[in-house]
Amino acid sequence: MAAKSETLRLLVLHNSADNTEEIVKALKNAGTPTRPQLVDNLEDFEDTLNSQPWDLVLAGEEVSGSSYSEALQTIRNRDKDIPLIVLLKAYDESMIVESLEAGAVDAIVFDQHQHVVFCIRREIKNLYHRRAQRTAEAFLKETEKRCQLLLENSRDAIAYVHDGMHIYANTSYVELFGYESGEDLEGMPVIDLVAKEDLSGFKDYLRAYGKGEKISTDLKFHGVRADGDKIDAMMQLSAASYDGEQCTQIVIRRDDGKAKAAMLAEQLKVVTSLDGLTGLPNRQRFEENLEEALIKVRREKSQSSLFFMSMDNVPQINAAAGIVGTDNVISSLAQLLKDLLNDGTLARFSDTAFTVILPETSADVAKATAEKLCQAVHERLFDIPGGKTIQTSLSIGIAMIGETAPDAPEILSRAVNAAEKVKLLTKGVGNGINLYNPAENAAANDSALRELLAEALEQSKFKLLFQPLFDVEDETAQFFEVFVRLPLADGKLMTPDEFMPVAQRYQLGSKIDRWVMINACKRLKEHLGRHPGSRMLINLTAESLQDPSLADLAGKLAKAIDPKGHPLVIQFSENDVVTYLKQAKEHSTLLKAAGCPLSITNFGCTVNPMNTLKHVDADYIKLDRSFTQDLSQPEHLDMTKKMAGDVNALNKRLIVSYVENANTVSKLWTMGVRYLQGYYLQPPSENLTYESQS
Repeated sequence: MAAKSETLRLLVLHNSADNTEEIVKALKNAGTPTRPQLVDNLEDFEDTLNSQPWDLVLAGEEVSGSSYSEALQTIRNRDKDIPLIVLLKAYDESMIVESLEAGAVDAIVFDQHQHVVFCIRREIKNLYHRRAQRTAEAFLKETEKRCQLLLENSRDAIAYVHDGMHIYANTSYVELFGYESGEDLEGMPVIDLVAKEDLSGFKDYLRAYGKGEKISTDLKFHGVRADGDKIDAMMQLSAASYDGEQCTQIVIRRDDGKAKAAMLAEQLKVVTSLDGLTGLPNRQRFEENLEEALIKVRREKSQSSLFFMSMDNVPQINAAAGIVGTDNVISSLAQLLKDLLNDGTLARFSDTAFTVILPETSADVAKATAEKLCQAVHERLFDIPGGKTIQTSLSIGIAMIGETAPDAPEILSRAVNAAEKVKLLTKGVGNGINLYNPAENAAANDSALRELLAEALEQSKFKLLFQPLFDVEDETAQFFEVFVRLPLADGKLMTPDEFMPVAQRYQLGSKIDRWVMINACKRLKEHLGRHPGSRMLINLTAESLQDPSLADLAGKLAKAIDPKGHPLVIQFSENDVVTYLKQAKEHSTLLKAAGCPLSITNFGCTVNPMNTLKHVDADYIKLDRSFTQDLSQPEHLDMTKKMAGDVNALNKRLIVSYVENANTVSKLWTMGVRYLQGYYLQPPSENLTYESQS
């Protein structure tokens, strides 16, 4: 994305200079420097559009006899990627839909300046991303062409293999094995090019590579040419991609002087990646290993752990043993860690810090391993000059590496912070472990919250709360609304309005919806055994509103719970319904057919809420909380009465929540409200309990 200081080049096709000035002022107040140009007819617009590059267009729905659609067509004719926002004279849902269908990115009432600003910032961000994507795609194509050219002209014999079969071989590879063209090798198993006496070792080599084991040396084998002759060769494997398909790259060299020279070069590379004092991989090599571990974990959907192990009481060791003695302690500690961590990738990260990546480890295993390390190091006596001994200990920070883990620097930062917290908690003493917990950082860190959400889905850590809706016409009917909460490390519960924006940003909203539906239905089925006829109101996100399979899933769950009743009511917010009106209309029909009525919550906050009910056949309407905030004020009471009357006139069952006192109950009782809900009546609970209000 462009830098924040980049000036927005804004072209405005509108009759009102004053309104343009207000929008530009609002943009600048929001930190977006803007260079606007106002034109008031289509001819000037066409000329100006060609005069310089533009980032965004604001167009009135009709200007000097021309329509915004003509401006859109002009942009298309010139094949320009310039988003256009229509400025409406007044809110008109049909005009908004028409604008979006025509290709505008949004349609907003002209004097809603803050709305316009947020929309502009969103579309400019999208525009910068599209530009960056086009640039990246162009670079990728050029890079692929260069790589293909290099492959074809490489002296090394290179092939790409998928599932053991050749999918590409360069000229050198074809000539090495005596074939006429790469097509002769396509589809041929690579194992057919290996002599019988080497097959066992070759299979072991491939098996080790397939499991992700570290292969430090090339494989020596005898290759079989097309004419049956054998050649001495060396094979090197690496992960690659060919035509967008994940595969394995094979590089084969003849086992002659050139191969030996290549081996020496590889050995030199290995030496330069080692720490001189301990013989362990150095920081540079560790960072490469961490990147590889992260790729492997994401590919295999497994879990590994990273330890950052910081030596304690280093100043005391320096004072007692000097530089040479301290080096002796570090060297001995490195050997001890090697012996204890033979399954991990150990490295010396800095002077007095080590890191290790442990594959295929759960959090519990990682903590147990770290505790054993702490104990072993603390009990060890390290020799220093003068025949003396000294003790040290480790502060170990652990960061888990899972499928949803962030990038390598962030994972390392987590482990370092966890190790520093050990020293903080022990007031500098150390000798302890600390596992980085995303729940402790979820409130302030999107990456940590995303990881916590994924973990909560995988391990069912979400918590469900249930609050009754009291039926004023039937005191025996049990009807509960379900709320989902995300537990944090400090015992607090995070509400959906706090975590759902992040969940939806990472496409986790529908997964959370499914978790809620399935687990809430389990609870309801248990409750129905004691209280037949009970029902449940389940809130879902906009992601589920766009899911065509929702009605089928809801219907199956409802039948599994109560084949003869209608135990589930599916609820969406009014804002989501208006945003996805077409999908909401379809869902209202499909859900009703599946035996699951539809409810709209937060109702009454749009410009014309009753118009929504002309399109969406909802059975229940839950008023927005603003209607019950202060019913003691006559204007608030009249507004609520009018809304209740309009809803009741359409034979919808009305729900009013946030009932916090007896006065509110008495006022709502006379308005034809069917269901009452609130802390005054009964607060949400982890249990399905129903306290009679009689």
